[in-house]
Amino acid sequence: MSINAGPEGFCLDDIIDRRNTNSIKWDECDEQLLPMWVADMDFRVPPPVLERMRRALDHGIFGYTCVPEEVWESVAAWTASRYNWPVETKWMSYTSGVITGLNVAIQTFTRPGERIVIQPPVYPPFHNSVRSNGRELLFNPLAMDGRGDYRFDLEQLRSCITEDTRMLVLCNPHNPVGRAWTRSELEGVAEIALERNILVFSDEIHADLLLEEPRHVPFASLGPDVAARTITGLAPSKTFNIAGLKASVIVTSDEELRTAFDEAQARTFGLYHANTFAVAGMHAAYAEGGPWLDSVLAYLRGNRDEALRFLSEEIPSIRGPSPAATFLLWLDFSATGLPHEEVSRVLRQEAQLLLNDGRSFGPGGENHFRLNFGCPRATLMEGLERLARAFASGGA
Repeated sequence: MSINAGPEGFCLDDIIDRRNTNSIKWDECDEQLLPMWVADMDFRVPPPVLERMRRALDHGIFGYTCVPEEVWESVAAWTASRYNWPVETKWMSYTSGVITGLNVAIQTFTRPGERIVIQPPVYPPFHNSVRSNGRELLFNPLAMDGRGDYRFDLEQLRSCITEDTRMLVLCNPHNPVGRAWTRSELEGVAEIALERNILVFSDEIHADLLLEEPRHVPFASLGPDVAARTITGLAPSKTFNIAGLKASVIVTSDEELRTAFDEAQARTFGLYHANTFAVAGMHAAYAEGGPWLDSVLAYLRGNRDEALRFLSEEIPSIRGPSPAATFLLWLDFSATGLPHEEVSRVLRQEAQLLLNDGRSFGPGGENHFRLNFGCPRATLMEGLERLARAFASGGA
């Protein structure tokens, strides 16, 4: 079913050829493979984003660009309306990406050899950012409850933190398992972070992609004491499919932390100014992109539900939790009885699918692969049918 929204109209069923556009997702893989890996969507961006970027293009001059107050005001209005989280514009800093912000925070607020907690399986750049900056990774793996849902292991978190642990990197919502953490769950983490006096960097890049109620709970919204020890990373990139514009927002209410972050980003990373098109795209997305997003979320719910139905009926040996957030399925191939390397081979050679290898997400990733369902329904079904044929014939 096509979904149209707004006077301009757009169709999420449209299949847009992204090959030969310098797309990492589509151009950095063999042509016979169907790419369902990199976490960007195959939907055209909101019309207001295109319109505002065209105006910037038509102006014809692309000098050094600042982020005007009206852009920060659009972000503040968004967090207030979508998350019930009032933030002040002075708390905001521009950066090119949430992971860039994470690296700035690691270099600024920790020292080489100190420990940083992450909770795998989790986004691979968390691992890389800690290691590449000479810090020590401290794993607090997610646990599974009796219903097969992932949860924080708070008892293990409390016991694993050492005297030289300085930071916890939180994924909220969680990539790749699709959990939208509840207020109660986040309060459990906050209690430990405050008790042990560790800084929390909360990556909330998937905050707008909740597929179920209730709304997203920002970690820093738990209270002033929590906010004072939290650096939050937000971005329009996943939400509005504009990752290539390289625009993100760091929210830090504590003035001392914010000043240190901003000075370090300018000094170490040389980021003094914003990209002209990033500013235009981000402003339009937050100010005018709501109706488009609401339609995309409805479409993604349909994709998720259809994928889970298909797996249950056609390939019951491949399972995965129903994500409450993100456009990602965390697929467990354990019941196929195949070792991880053989699953990987079947996916590429028999199914001709490119998924993210679960091992790159750390402990808990064995026999898992991540599938991106942020695409037209026909593309999703083609991928699932390839999966079924491969595991019915050569993989199961």
